[in-house]
Amino acid sequence: MMYGVEINLVDDGVPIAYNPEHRLLEDATYVVFDVETTGLSAVYDTIIELAAVKIKGGEIIDRFEAFANPHHPLSATTIELTGITDDMVRDAPDVVDVVRDFKEWIGQDILVAHNASFDMGFLNAAYKRLLKKTDKASNPVIDTLELGRFLYPEFKNHRLNTLCKKFDIELTQHHRAIYDAEATGYLMLKMLKDAAEKKEIAYHDQLNENMGQSNAYQRSRPYHATLIAQNETGLKNLFKLVSLSHIHYFYRVPRIPRSQLEKYREGLIVGSACDKGEVFEGMMQKSPDEVEDIAAFYDYLEVHPPEVYQHLLQLELVRDERALKEIITNIVKLGEKLNKPVVATGNVHYLHPEDKIYRKILISSQGGANPLNRHELPKVHFRTTDEMLEAFSFLGDEKSERDRRNKYAKKSI
Repeated sequence: MMYGVEINLVDDGVPIAYNPEHRLLEDATYVVFDVETTGLSAVYDTIIELAAVKIKGGEIIDRFEAFANPHHPLSATTIELTGITDDMVRDAPDVVDVVRDFKEWIGQDILVAHNASFDMGFLNAAYKRLLKKTDKASNPVIDTLELGRFLYPEFKNHRLNTLCKKFDIELTQHHRAIYDAEATGYLMLKMLKDAAEKKEIAYHDQLNENMGQSNAYQRSRPYHATLIAQNETGLKNLFKLVSLSHIHYFYRVPRIPRSQLEKYREGLIVGSACDKGEVFEGMMQKSPDEVEDIAAFYDYLEVHPPEVYQHLLQLELVRDERALKEIITNIVKLGEKLNKPVVATGNVHYLHPEDKIYRKILISSQGGANPLNRHELPKVHFRTTDEMLEAFSFLGDEKSERDRRNKYAKKSI
């Protein structure tokens, strides 16, 4: 018998500032920018609109706005979400030209974005892929999403439209880059004023000084991870972590801060879990090289049959079946590169295929509160070894996959 659990893993603190510099915020020039894209992956999707406002002394002093041609028709979801149509981007310049002009325009000013990890992810990917630059943007960065979570923890959520409404900032045509950038700019001015008055923050490199303190675990986004007990020490630590997550770190769901997992990791094997895990999500949105640091935390990496990930295609989080198989293949290659076992698991929720109806009834009864109701549920029954080998036949060399699983099974006993 092997004991284990799927957990909600959170970082102890999420940075507000990237590339920190000892730069006086009051005197700085800010480039508040926003990108609209064909999807969520900086690897498989592309920028279709890039807009920004330049702010100095509390005033907008310049604007940048450009469409970019993706060279393929936009999906219905993209058009509905952004309001950008094929006609608007058909005669637009290539992304490389837009990004090159933007890079020159921003200089070394402080970059600001709401959920900056997303926007910076696309900008850095564009630098690397389009401009043939190996380095990421070196500008100091401020994330107004994390700054909002830090300054106003009592708010129910910290979405851009929620914060703008709270502070009476006009936001027209939400999800159009120029309007989002302008609204974020005015929101940033309000936040920096509050940061100076309430937290005595005057310099860019002071923004992260409170990271990891107090209720920081509540501000971090949970990622799924798998814990398996190897021995009695691991089982004791497993029970300890489950107790901590419910007694001390419960916020909407039971959470386990990374520092606590590190503290009680002895005797446990940590796996990267499903598409809600940070390795799979990282591989969806970033280059394999960027996922290496993420994967290094785990003892083994997990992949599921493509059928288990079909909801990602339905939600247009992954472009197509080919891109999905490429993501799985890249995780397998990453495991080989890092000398970590890659385990094919089924994300099993029930034993037989016909049992799917019971899970569907359970989830449907929870209504809109459960995000699983937003898409068709995947088939996550217990698959046989032959079924799993068939599901992963696109990887080739089935024997190596079987040997890899056998090696890990021996390690786990």
